Amino acid sequence: MSGNKKPRRIRWMPTADTMGIALHFAAKPAKADTDQVVQALQAAFRALREGVATELQWSVLAGSLDVSKAIEAQGVVRGLGIHLASAEEALQVIYNRARTQDGWRPTSLHFYELDAVHTFVDLHAYQVRQLSRAEFLSAIETAQGQVRANGGQATLARARDIERMAA
Repeated sequence: MSGNKKPRRIRWMPTADTMGIALHFAAKPAKADTDQVVQALQAAFRALREGVATELQWSVLAGSLDVSKAIEAQGVVRGLGIHLASAEEALQVIYNRARTQDGWRPTSLHFYELDAVHTFVDLHAYQVRQLSRAEFLSAIETAQGQVRANGGQATLARARDIERMAA
């Protein structure tokens, strides 16, 4: 190395409002946002319970379960692992029964499946209300990564998009 290099000049860079950004992500999401997530989940469960659920509505429940498992792994809301595992088993059994060679055929639920999925819906609603924005976004990204790593396809959907596609 030669000793005649020019010294590095410090370039001025505009700074972001770091406190504003930190406060934005540390704050809890707006009640309307959490209600939208919970309402989409409850609507999908209602359709599943009534025996008229589409495959899209089942996938809303399964995707929410993945997010719920990611929240559990983060350690923000802990102690729900057994309930999430039973809901995952129930959703898999429902999927296997409803999926036919011709496509999707809505199916009725057994009591243990109904109980496991209903418990999951209530617990996930509780989880969502306890998280900050950053924690919730991190859980969604983690769940998407897990789904893609397992060879699946992850898609974000809004409640009104789900209602429009299910109708």
